Amino acid sequence: MRLILMAVLCASVLAGCKKDDSKAGALNVTIGYSGFTRGCVTVTATDADNAGNTSSLDVAIPGKTPGTVSVAVYRKKDWGRVLSVTTQLHEVDCSGPVVGEPQEQRAQVPEEGSLDVDFTVRAIDGDGDGYFSSADAEGVVSGTDCSDGDPAVNPSAMEVCNGKDDNCTLGETDANDKKVWFVDADGDTYGSTRVESCTQPAGAVDRGGDCNDSDGQVHPDRAEFRCDGKDDNCNGMDDEDFDVDGDCKDELKCNGKVACASTPSQTTCARLPTENPVAWFVDGDGDGFKGQDVGPACEAPVVGAVTQSEDCDESSTYVRNGLAEACDRLDNNCSDGVDEGCAPLEWTTGAGVGGNAEVTAIALYDEGRKAWLVGQDKLVHFDSTTSPTPTVTSFTRPSCKGNWKAVWASASGRVFAVGDGGRMTTRGPLTTDLECYTPTAPGSTGQTTLYGITGIEQPTEPTVYVVSNQGKTFKWVEPYNRLNTDLTEFGTVPDNLRAVASAGSEDTLLAVGGDASNKAVAYRYDTASSSWKPDPLGGSFDGFLKGIHVTDGRFAYAAGDNGMVFKRSGGVWTSLPTAFEPNGTTKAAIRDVLAFSEKGIYVATSEGNILFYNGSEWSTAYQGQATTPLSSLDGPSPTRIVAAGAGGTVVDFTAPPAP
Repeated sequence: MRLILMAVLCASVLAGCKKDDSKAGALNVTIGYSGFTRGCVTVTATDADNAGNTSSLDVAIPGKTPGTVSVAVYRKKDWGRVLSVTTQLHEVDCSGPVVGEPQEQRAQVPEEGSLDVDFTVRAIDGDGDGYFSSADAEGVVSGTDCSDGDPAVNPSAMEVCNGKDDNCTLGETDANDKKVWFVDADGDTYGSTRVESCTQPAGAVDRGGDCNDSDGQVHPDRAEFRCDGKDDNCNGMDDEDFDVDGDCKDELKCNGKVACASTPSQTTCARLPTENPVAWFVDGDGDGFKGQDVGPACEAPVVGAVTQSEDCDESSTYVRNGLAEACDRLDNNCSDGVDEGCAPLEWTTGAGVGGNAEVTAIALYDEGRKAWLVGQDKLVHFDSTTSPTPTVTSFTRPSCKGNWKAVWASASGRVFAVGDGGRMTTRGPLTTDLECYTPTAPGSTGQTTLYGITGIEQPTEPTVYVVSNQGKTFKWVEPYNRLNTDLTEFGTVPDNLRAVASAGSEDTLLAVGGDASNKAVAYRYDTASSSWKPDPLGGSFDGFLKGIHVTDGRFAYAAGDNGMVFKRSGGVWTSLPTAFEPNGTTKAAIRDVLAFSEKGIYVATSEGNILFYNGSEWSTAYQGQATTPLSSLDGPSPTRIVAAGAGGTVVDFTAPPAP
């Protein structure tokens, strides 16, 4: 059974109402309101004895403030007389949001007449949009308008991105015109995860498409910079700029396919399984036969390379396939044998050549048939071509005398000797003029000793290079008699130089000696900078190097104190096994070295011996006496070698005829 409720706009609510048993008395419910002009109040009456008996009526606010609205409440005859009356305020209209707590009063309906039940409600709608201010204030109902000074802001407004919470709900998070942003986790200004917001969130950017947001180097609009099987520029393709799987040739000229290398920015050529590199050989020593292994390849690595070796020793022009065997301690014909069928090799010894003074150095020319020997006040020419006996000519004029330490002879027979006090001398082989031209090296003093000399043949006369104990080097050019023009300094090093040699050009010049700490040193002449550069020996070695022989631009050999012997190949020095005197315990004090192969190295020692290295071990080629130390070695070929030393001793090897 519903109560009959009547909403009126005046205080007198009973006038004109028909009275019956159920309506003998009434409650006159009056709601006083203020602060707003739009809204609604729901009035609910409930039987205090039976909560199931209840009825409600919505009463609209009439549009002015302050004001009142009244409702007459009658009871049904089956209801109890005590009623619970509640009022609930709505914003805007009767279907609007419920705000505030409901107000309740209990009253007994009189038998006759009416009983006033008064309610008061206050809310603030400062902008007149029907929604009440959400600000908390005592005695004021708090509404849902989060900005009561702006009629465009209220819960029914559309949320847009304008810096305001238009509908008073979630800020601007529910705006329908939010911008699209992308979370940039790796800081490369490109994002991946899409987010929508009116303003740019922290860590977000306005560009998306990042296919790997954990790598700051991966993003759109960049080159594919790594070959790694991944998409660096997020275009849906991997390594497209690296021609992966394209045809290629590797470092051995074998066919392959382009693949990513271990270094991400590079590719490699992955060899096809059907490709098999083989060894290739070239002519390294200039003898016309190819035996220098230039490594494996699928195609010829250089023009003219062959796959079958024609030469078993590319360090020597005296060894190759098919060459006749000579009696010279070398495997000339690559038969894996040495001197097959040869008689024992013998050396002949002569003494007092040009006098009993020591021969400190010897230089051969004319295929070894002629020679110059020098020593203390000794300058001797030896000619074995005269008959019936060799001719020995000593040049004894003061201009030819000196304590000569080293000698070099040109192909024409011109001699150059150097020695103490920085003195140098030169003359031709003819005996009609017995004088020598003997200048002093620039800047020399009584403490200067010129220890080493070599020459490079020129179209007319040779150019000569000299080294000294003070580290100075000199260059002497024809006509040799203009001191400040023909004889000039050629560079200085901080060490004591004892020997110099070349293979016929300045870029093959090498010099050796020792430093102030008695350690072996080597230098090479650098034509690019016109200076001498240290040439490391691969370690620290006690003693001085006393001799050097450069066979060609690829190989050189140096030797000296304490049995030291070195081989230079490919621009790198390596130490060979120590050379011992024939007693097997004394390290040889080597004075000079002569080589025709890395398997054919001779050294002369201070105990008068000549030792030979065959590429694996040392042996005694000639055993002399400690009282006649040997100082110098020279020879145009392995079949013609001469050594010289104390007492005018000359030790000669001329190979016997091959069988």
